[in-house]
Order: sequence, then structure tokens, then C-alpha cells
Amino acid sequence: MAKLTQKQNREAPFELCFKYPLENGYTFKELTPENIRQFQAFLNKVSQMTVTQVDQSFARKPDANDRYHGMQVYHYEVSEVFRIHVVVEAGYYKIIRLDPKHRVHRN
Repeated sequence: MAKLTQKQNREAPFELCFKYPLENGYTFKELTPENIRQFQAFLNKVSQMTVTQVDQSFARKPDANDRYHGMQVYHYEVSEVFRIHVVVEAGYYKIIRLDPKHRVHRN
């Protein structure tokens, strides 16, 4: 995966947050109890990792056409089929979609 920005410290801790409303159809409402366990396990792993480590372990190739408010959307693998979609703003990874069935950009 290409560097997200030239200025971003790739060895900084990976930080996920919520700023924007989750897109309709990709909210917590769509998660099963198993999805919630998977998401929690993912959060437990990435909370101890750097941006580089998370990108190497969980990042999937972004679709150049997948944009949110003009920002590139990046996809991270929570499980074999569960993805989260984020935008990077001010060095923070902001979740915009929870995609437990990998409905967006499935190959």
C-alpha cells in the first residue's frame, strides 16, 4: 500500500475513531454477535500496532474510485469476510463503514 501522506509518521500508533456517521447499511445494527467478537478481536490487535504494522497485516488494496467527502477510502480486513472502511484525516483513521459481509468492492 502506498504511503497515505508524505508527512504522516508511519511508525506512529494506529488510531481508529469515529467522526462521521456510519453509512446506512454499514452500521452496528448490521453486526451479529459474532461480528462484534471479530471486531473486538481486531481492535485488541491493532491497538498495540503501528500504522505500518496494521497496513502490512490488514490493509487491502483501495479502489481509487471509492471516495468519501473527497477523501480516499481504505479497507482493512477484520476477518476473512468482514471489512472496515476508513478515511484518513489529520493522521486519524475514521471509520465510515462496518462491512461484515464484504459487500463493498468484493473481488
